[in-house]
Amino acid sequence: MRFGLAIAAVMATGAPVCAADLSVKAPAPAAAAPLSWQGFYAGVTAGAVIDASTVTPEIGGKFLVVNPVEHALEYGSALGGSSTGFSAGATLGYNWQWNAVVAGIEADFAYADRSQSGIEVLPSLVNAGQFIIKDYALTGDWFGTVRARLGYVVGATLLYATGGLAFGEAGTSLFIGGTNGSQYAWAGSSSSTRWGWTAGGGAETRIDAHWSVKAEYLYVDLGGSSFALANSPANPVPGFTIAASSDYAFNVVRAGVNYRF
Repeated sequence: MRFGLAIAAVMATGAPVCAADLSVKAPAPAAAAPLSWQGFYAGVTAGAVIDASTVTPEIGGKFLVVNPVEHALEYGSALGGSSTGFSAGATLGYNWQWNAVVAGIEADFAYADRSQSGIEVLPSLVNAGQFIIKDYALTGDWFGTVRARLGYVVGATLLYATGGLAFGEAGTSLFIGGTNGSQYAWAGSSSSTRWGWTAGGGAETRIDAHWSVKAEYLYVDLGGSSFALANSPANPVPGFTIAASSDYAFNVVRAGVNYRF
């Protein structure tokens, strides 16, 4: 009897202790602090450059007097407009952050294979049996930009728009001549470092405190230039003159990796 009472007493005193133990929960883990985007960063990029540059012959002199409509149709069509090449470069930038809003400035320099060339042959509308030959090349090996960026952080990803100054190499060469022993021929070229503008956007995702990856699109416009084509010394009528007008523009689609200091 006494032994049974002792067991009952132990169980009675132990029950509240067990209930108290069961009611205590482990503390929830502290939420990880969001990664800051503020500060300097540097990185590399690689992708495709899609050239949209064109060159357009512009007739002058006696062309504008003798059969001007026909000559304009023969010579005046734009050449070029589409080619795809490889691009790779380096990036340097700095960000400021206010809560989820991030603003910054970024500069980059890249190799870009923007070369395109071709030959167009058209029947002459003035001289039956003759053909007009146009041999052209549009070139550019590099470009750079200095841009502002403005974005919004969603989770670990920064969605941003960007735009600013662009510069790069741009060149054109053009030959125009005739078939069937025609003496008429013109040739010229132009090459320079040009300045223009760029705009685009992208998404950049943090991997950890230092590394991030991004995908980006840029449209780059380096403006236009005009140059005269020299008459062949054999041209029987030097008064027929031709110039050329080039417009340099291209698209960049690329991926990148950045490191934050």
